[in-house]
Amino acid sequence: MDNMDNNVNQETQRTPQPTQRRRRSRRRKNSGCAGTVVYVIAVLGISIVLSLAAIFIANDVFAFVKDNAVKEITVSENTDVLSMADRLDDEGVISYGSVFKLYVRVKGDNQGVLAGSYQLNPSMDYGQIIDTLANTSSTETMNITIPEGYSIAQIKQTLLDEHVCTEDALDKALNEYSFKHDFLQSELPAEEGWLEGYLFPDTYEIYKGNASVVNTINTMLNNFDDKYDEEIQAGAEAQGRTMHDIVTIASLIEREAQRDDERARIAGVIYNRLNNPGEFPYLQVDASVLYGLGRTGGTLSEEDLATETPYNLYTQEGLPPGPICNPGYASLYAAAYPEQHDYYYYVAMPDGSHLFASSYDEHQANIAASNQAQAEAQAAAASAEGSGE
Repeated sequence: MDNMDNNVNQETQRTPQPTQRRRRSRRRKNSGCAGTVVYVIAVLGISIVLSLAAIFIANDVFAFVKDNAVKEITVSENTDVLSMADRLDDEGVISYGSVFKLYVRVKGDNQGVLAGSYQLNPSMDYGQIIDTLANTSSTETMNITIPEGYSIAQIKQTLLDEHVCTEDALDKALNEYSFKHDFLQSELPAEEGWLEGYLFPDTYEIYKGNASVVNTINTMLNNFDDKYDEEIQAGAEAQGRTMHDIVTIASLIEREAQRDDERARIAGVIYNRLNNPGEFPYLQVDASVLYGLGRTGGTLSEEDLATETPYNLYTQEGLPPGPICNPGYASLYAAAYPEQHDYYYYVAMPDGSHLFASSYDEHQANIAASNQAQAEAQAAAASAEGSGE
């Protein structure tokens, strides 16, 4: 009996209480359900927030539903699209300046903006805003004069000084746009300086704005095509020279000659040397050396004359690799019809004329005469300045 009672007691002690087990299970189930609900609510909340943010950002980028109100924005010099982001945000044209910056960077549309006033509207999408700022055209025209002998660098600076367009737009037109003129096909692909010599110097009526830049350059090229006429072509053929050669020689003449009556004579000196490479391998044209140094004037030092550039015609034989400026018609004609003579040297005089020589000894005498004349001219100038004349 005692054993049976003891066994019963032991069994009773080892058996868990059913009521207690059910209560612990219910609490765990309630806790798990609550956690799931909280998690679902959190996910839904984050999704809603992100969706709303995406909707607002997309609306700003693509202008699905935005106010229609014109905003006039004045842009100062040396401004690009990216730097306009905060200003556009402040003016209410866009709502998210940081998103606009990211858009510009991703699209690679950070172009220069021409100084002036722009009519912008919040109803514009980001692409339209950028296009208006960077590629705007104008109904305003202006006359621009490109002097004979200007290099592309000088033409570029002239257009920028007159606020015709931005530097970015001009660089793209000059260095990247593949113009389709027949005479340029041998010069392709487009690269920096490839149009040197072919932008004909003249006075042009042009439209302001980046959208008109290609048309402006195209007009200059068309003018060159007209001026390089049948007469010049015939002269080039008679000299056995290509258009590239003629334009290059004409550019040397343009920068060396200061008097119209000496253009053909200087051309004759250049041809005499080119046709006698054994005795005169170097043209020794100072203007080409200056071009290679990135200069348009000034006195050349011994160091300058020894500098190795493709345009140093004291160290490089024959013609330079290309034109050194954009010559006018008179120089193109002189290059096609050089004067026939036996001169191989010339030296400049203070009045812009030149002394020509057939021999080196004669040339040395001319240099002495030139130096004396230069010294006398400088002394006269100094005297006149001292007397207040």
